[in-house]
Amino acid sequence: MHSFTYRANALLTFSVTILAVICGLASLTDNFNVPSPTAEIQ
Repeated sequence: MHSFTYRANALLTFSVTILAVICGLASLTDNFNVPSPTAEIQ
């Protein structure tokens, strides 16, 4: 049986890791995205 602080620490570490992975993937996909807007001003 783990203590509350151990569980909270594990959950926090896991959440931060997932957030870092999501940020990394977003950064990668943003680098591959080439913006080419085709807007006409009338």
